Amino acid sequence: MPRRLLVPLLMLCAALAGVVLGQRYFSPPAFSAPDLSARDKGPVALTSGTALAPTRALPDFSLVNHTGEPAGPADLTGRWTFLFFGFTQCPEACPMTLAMLRSVREALATELQDPLVPAVLLVSVDPERDTPEVMRDYLAGFDVSFTGLTGAPDEVRAFATALGVPYQKVPMGDDYMIDHSTAILLLDPDGRLAAVFTAPQQAVALQADYRALVGSRAP
Repeated sequence: MPRRLLVPLLMLCAALAGVVLGQRYFSPPAFSAPDLSARDKGPVALTSGTALAPTRALPDFSLVNHTGEPAGPADLTGRWTFLFFGFTQCPEACPMTLAMLRSVREALATELQDPLVPAVLLVSVDPERDTPEVMRDYLAGFDVSFTGLTGAPDEVRAFATALGVPYQKVPMGDDYMIDHSTAILLLDPDGRLAAVFTAPQQAVALQADYRALVGSRAP
């Protein structure tokens, strides 16, 4: 090879070698995403509801359960809980929802071990008529494991409002009915709001979404 071509060729090779070495030793390392925990991966995709990420703490409240004992946020911890606002004289939506939740709970109990089997909680939006005794007898007609909460009207109203659950009294002659949301809320074992299921709800879809949520928290 002529000398006049050899020198430029050697210079070009040296320059290329410098680029390669520079990229190898002085370029920043490639970014690798950190391993995220289940809580950091965002909400679980549900078919019949909306999962919350992050979950939300319950407001402070002071109510009474269906056995007459005081109840507050600490009483809603330790297990997953389906929470529903309704009342015992509800003609259709409440009994249908409670019957559906009973079937959901029974189905899940055949495949999950306690305490992963969810509890069911009814909070009365008609505390003037729904005494603890009335709620106890009403819920026993669905499942003796169901829990009811009632209390002072102002306390119930504050609790429902904080959770975004609307309801109102509707006069009907000498009597009244309650127009209320039929959303079902799901609390996690920490007593935090984890998901919301708006109507219409179906037992099969609710079971599948519950399994997905519980599975997302598995270690």
